[in-house]
This record gives sequence, structure tokens and C-alpha cells, in this order.
Amino acid sequence: MNKKIAVILLVLFSAISLTLNLIGYNKIPPCFNADEAAYGYNAYSLLKTGKDEYGALLPTRLKSFEDYKLPIYSYLSIPFVKIFGLNEFSTRFLNTVIATLFVPLIFLVAYELFANLKIGLVAGLLTSLSTWIHIMSRQAQEGVICAFLILLATWFLIRFRKTKNHIDFFLTNLFIFLSTFAYHFARIFLVFFIAYQLFLIIKNRKDHPKGGFIKDFVIKAFILIFIFIIPFIIDYRYSVNRVANLVFYKNEGFGLRIKEYLVEHNQKIFHNEIFESVRDISYRYLQQLSPDFFIIWGDKTWRFGYKHLGIITPLEYIFIFIGFYYLFKNKEKHRWLITLLFFVSPLGNALTWQEYSLIRTYFIFFPIAVLVSYGLYHTISQVKHNRNKYLFAFGLTVFYLFFLINNWDIYLLHYPKRIEIIRAWQCGYKEMSDYIKINYDNYDKFVITERYGQPYIFVLFYTQYDPARYQKQAKISAPDKFGFGQIGKFDKYEFKFIFDPEAKKTVYIGYPEDFNGLAIDKSKIKKIQIRSEEIFWIYEKE
Repeated sequence: MNKKIAVILLVLFSAISLTLNLIGYNKIPPCFNADEAAYGYNAYSLLKTGKDEYGALLPTRLKSFEDYKLPIYSYLSIPFVKIFGLNEFSTRFLNTVIATLFVPLIFLVAYELFANLKIGLVAGLLTSLSTWIHIMSRQAQEGVICAFLILLATWFLIRFRKTKNHIDFFLTNLFIFLSTFAYHFARIFLVFFIAYQLFLIIKNRKDHPKGGFIKDFVIKAFILIFIFIIPFIIDYRYSVNRVANLVFYKNEGFGLRIKEYLVEHNQKIFHNEIFESVRDISYRYLQQLSPDFFIIWGDKTWRFGYKHLGIITPLEYIFIFIGFYYLFKNKEKHRWLITLLFFVSPLGNALTWQEYSLIRTYFIFFPIAVLVSYGLYHTISQVKHNRNKYLFAFGLTVFYLFFLINNWDIYLLHYPKRIEIIRAWQCGYKEMSDYIKINYDNYDKFVITERYGQPYIFVLFYTQYDPARYQKQAKISAPDKFGFGQIGKFDKYEFKFIFDPEAKKTVYIGYPEDFNGLAIDKSKIKKIQIRSEEIFWIYEKE
């Protein structure tokens, strides 16, 4: 295939990706969640003051809700907040750019692996059309930029294996190191990349001039040790609570289950922490490789998935296995790297007690795209006669498009209209903040319910509250058992719904159930309604 045609097709695929990311941009997802608001407001705070919302100068962690978010998403969002102002579009736009860049990057990775333009282009096309890619990249999700950095590191790692070039080695480790400041589970890939590079360095020791291997090994090992320990030193410095609480054995049910088994069958050889850990991790790991996850349900959290909203199509699922078959049949040079990247990816989910998450296993899509493209190319190549090849390829395309269109139909036309989705997405805070902006000067206090979220961050975000002013007031409670703290109050705002019948010039904003039993004239209540769902009630006490 002509390289000029390949470039034209790549531009076209990238344009398709951008278009799919922007369709219904202000409606899907239906609302803006607290984590997104936190990334956006911290980008705004860093832009205006060089500090996060709590006044920490150029932090390596964002304290946020006491969950200590990794900061790269906010740092990289600063230019967009500068250009477009602080709003939902500027906060999410970084991932729109990343989703578009995934297309040429996966092409480069596939081409570097197989030196085949067609395989690279198919991988790029699958990426551009993927619901999985766009469900997450339409949100301000840190896992998307993390996956991009890991994929960049993968490209340079493949180049390093081929060239043994110091620049490729440096860039591999620069990007894998940066990924650990984007999302927590990048640490799993960090360990893998370091181990794989040490293997390559030792394997290629005979390629060095006499006496040169020891010097080269010591320098590179020092660099690898450095990038390994720095993220963990930072973790230790911040005493990270939220991530630690996600580890599977921190779930109360884990210990209770062992005790229950021992009451029923008092044999510690079968019922102990090691046995249960192996079983828990294995079950969660295998669930992520099942058709239920890939084709039927995806993420069972309403923010990221819905029933029959597949994250890949049945065709892609089948060709994962066919791709593996041809990969080893043809003894491809990089077969073990592709295999390891595929099987390392689900570990992030397997090590937590939560339901498997689309974002924690986001990177696995890229080994899948490579495997499917490779499998398709070699399967079609086996068909004799061009006419039969075209007919076979046409049949596969129709099968693929049937399920792909169904996935997009559910996501674009049905998903955002469901009540459970509206509730899950913390809808109503934008409208609440608009009300506050209009009525700020008319009242002395706004009492806002703290149930179901972090209301303070929405007030900061949508009112574009001056970061320098807020930093002087920011005070958060100690983290709860889930690793989250709460902001009690700032300025005129109090975030605990306690009704005071004697209060004057006070606005009470809560969920409908917060007003149960209150002796008030409910005909005076104003309501914030999203579709048919009443989200907030507002009672003005003059």
C-alpha cells in the first residue's frame, strides 16, 4: 500500500474519532460529576495562583476530597482552561484531543510491531470507531491520559528493542514515569516495563563491546530504580487513603466471609486470607476477560456503562483469540510483549474489591486492537481468489457494523435519557449553581445538602470562585472509611442540611427527602428538575 494513501486514511480515521467524540457533546454524558469538577477547578487554581485548591504550590498530588488525585490531568488542562475559560468543555477537551491522537499512535505501534501498513490502519480504524474509547474520553477521566502515556511508552519500548538507542530508552521511561502521575494503576505497568527492559538489557549483553555491558547496565539500572521508587516515595509522603481503601482485603466483606466459612467448616487450610485472596483476585481477573464484560455489560457502574452497551463487538472478541493463534503460529518477534500487555491490563481491577471498572482496564483495548487487526489480516489473507476475499471481508464488516451501530445507538440515544443515569451523574448541580449566582447578594447563607456527593466543588467550579480567596478558607474533614473528606463550609455556603426555623435570609437546598417532616409551606418550594426527575428543592427563608 502507498504510504501517502495510508496518511490520508489516518487523517480520515482521526477525523471520524473527533466527530464521534463531539456528537452530542453537551448532552452525553448528561451531566458533569464531582471528580471532573475537581480536575477542572484545580486546573483553574493552578492557572491563577500556581497552587491547588488548598494552597499547595505545584503539588505532585491534588488533595481534593482527601483522595489525593494524581495531578497530570489538571496540569495538562491548564492551556484549555486559559483559552476557553473554566467550564465543562475546557475541562473535558484534553481527553477529546487524546482520543483523536490514539488513532495515529496505535497505527505507529502496530506498524512498529509488524511493519505492515494494512494491520496498522485496521487498528487505527477500530480505535476511531470504538465505543470504549469514546465513552471514557468524553469525560474528564485521568485513566485516558494515563493509557495514552503508556501507549507512547510502548511505542518507544518496541523501538528500543529494535534500535537499542539511548533516546528510545529515555523516552520509554519518561512516558511510563509520567503515567504514574496520571492514574494509580499505572504503577502495575511501571513494574512490568522495568522488568521487561532489564530482561532486554541482559539478553543483549553480547552486543556490547568488551567491558561495556557492565557500565551500560549500571547506568540503565540506576535510571530504572529511580523511576520505580519516586512514585512510591510520593505515595508514602501523602499517606494515600483512597487507593489503600480500594485494595480487595480492605473490604469488610473479605474478613467476614472468612469468619463465616470457619464457623461452617473450621479448617484454616482452606479458609484463610491467602486462599481467599487467590480466589478473589482470580475471579475478578477472569470476569474481565468474559463476554459479559466485553460484549454485554461493560462497566456496571451507571456512569460508565449500561446493559447491552458493549465496549467491543462480538467480531472483535472472536478475533482476539484468532489474533493470538496467528501471533504464535507465525512466531512474531513481539508476540510475548503483546501477550504480556494484554494479560497485565486486568490486574488493576483484579486487585480491588469494587466491581470491575472500564477505566481501570482501559489500556487493554490497545492490545485488543492490535490482536484483532493482526487476526483479521491473516484470516482474510488465507482466503483464495480476490473475489472471495472481498465477499468474506464484506460479510465480516456487516457483522461488525451491526453490533457497533447498536452500541452507539444505545449510548447516544438511550443511555442519557434513563433516570438511573441522571441520578448517577450528579445532575442538577449546574442549575443549582446558576440559581446561587443569581441570588447570591439577596441572602446571607446557603445551606446545601451534603448527601450523594461533594457539593462544594460544584459551587467553586460553576461560580468560578476566586482560587486565592478560597485557599484561605479551605478546610476539609478527616477522611471517612471510604477515604473521602468533606468541606463543611466556606463563604456563605454551609454543606450540611440542618433546618433552623429561626434563621433569616437563608436558602435551603436539598433533595426532596431532606424536607420530609419540616413545618414549611411547600407551595413556596422551587424545584430543579432534570427531565422527569426532581433533583433539588429550594426553600427561601426571608
